[in-house]
Amino acid sequence: MLRADVDGDCHLDEVRDPDREGVITVEGGGSPWRTDLDDTLARMGFAGSEDPDREARATLGDFDGDGYVDLTLFWSGPTLGDDPVDDMPIHEVHFGPLSRDLTGENVGPLRIRHGSFVSKVRADDQDGDGRAELRVIRYAGDGVYEHLVGRYHDDGITVARASDDSNLQDSDPGWGDFETRADE
Repeated sequence: MLRADVDGDCHLDEVRDPDREGVITVEGGGSPWRTDLDDTLARMGFAGSEDPDREARATLGDFDGDGYVDLTLFWSGPTLGDDPVDDMPIHEVHFGPLSRDLTGENVGPLRIRHGSFVSKVRADDQDGDGRAELRVIRYAGDGVYEHLVGRYHDDGITVARASDDSNLQDSDPGWGDFETRADE
């Protein structure tokens, strides 16, 4: 569980991703509120969990280093065969502060080379520069999943193949780039 001010109201919110797959739920501090990725997709005009052919993955991080929580969002279709399927109608970053449905007024591109299924996502600041890096595990075909890293660049996030052998399974639980900045 992460405690961070998601909506910019100076109260800590609770973010949960119990299976560590990037399927998050947020419960608000201050005046209570609750949302999840299905609510976000519905607000954007997509069916969310009602579409059996696609799954949503997201994570929160301060990708641009401005002190606000940002949301990266993927909506992609799982691959049922050996070859990856290019089916990712949503891949974008919502810069914070976020509204209570996790959308943001400032939406930037999430540049990723192929639109195959995103299995897991995380955010951490491993290089200590004050901006989170996006960690993505995506299906590459023939039963292989590849590890990608995204960094803030030109008002969006550019995702490329990881240059090391680190993977999400070996990382610490939770979100590694947040400092508590709320009044609570």
